[in-house]
Amino acid sequence: MTAYNVLIIGDENAKSLPLVFKSKYLNKLYTNFECPDIASIKFNTFKELAQKCKSLKIDIVFVENEKLILQGIVDVLKKNFVNCIGVTTKWTNLVLSNQFAREMTSKYEIRTPETFLYPKEFPLMVKADGFTKRANSTEEVIKIREEIFNYSPEIAKSVFLEKFIEGEEFTLTSLYDGKIAAALPVEGLSQEKIKEYNTKLQKMLEGEKADFIGYINSRVIFSNNQLYNIGFNFDFPKLNADILFVFSSMIYQKLEELDIINIVSN
Repeated sequence: MTAYNVLIIGDENAKSLPLVFKSKYLNKLYTNFECPDIASIKFNTFKELAQKCKSLKIDIVFVENEKLILQGIVDVLKKNFVNCIGVTTKWTNLVLSNQFAREMTSKYEIRTPETFLYPKEFPLMVKADGFTKRANSTEEVIKIREEIFNYSPEIAKSVFLEKFIEGEEFTLTSLYDGKIAAALPVEGLSQEKIKEYNTKLQKMLEGEKADFIGYINSRVIFSNNQLYNIGFNFDFPKLNADILFVFSSMIYQKLEELDIINIVSN
């Protein structure tokens, strides 16, 4: 049985930590933070980290530190041929930039709520890069716009108004191995709807030549028998199967061989 050396980049609350601990495929675990009985790796630059990963023969790096992801840690590790689970800098924009997310979903026909040039019905959502807030009146829209402008005139340029959708909200997690995307089942959503959505997400990743191995969480609302995307996040997914088996399979682009139905936690 293959055993892996693993590094977790995050903190003591990293969601991958207890899952890696339980894996029967774990050989040795490292972290970049202090944790009892676990070796800690310190580094000053991402290139230095990549070199340490090679010298310690680390097989998989899980990155859960959003600040470091934004600074390009995944990009540098990948460039230095270190197997890394996490999104590259470009794809952090799905979370950081509502405008970027809207452009991507529109380009690949992922259904999103209608947008308005001016307030014409309430409630509605006021969105800008890294900002989302509900408004119940024109006065509230004006106040929110002013708040955004006072915070950042540059961000204020990205403001748009979005229709408020009534319905049940879900988080739909898609694993991505650099070739295919596979959506985990979600209680309360039919496999047909999940597959329809995931197919479009995969086309987006393929079309944009996404160069990462990891996962994307889509925040969706089910309304009028349709799924509407209302945003994304990169929270670590809940898995029922052995985490190192799942992600090592993804590293070797064998995601399609996994029994997706049975790797999600109840």
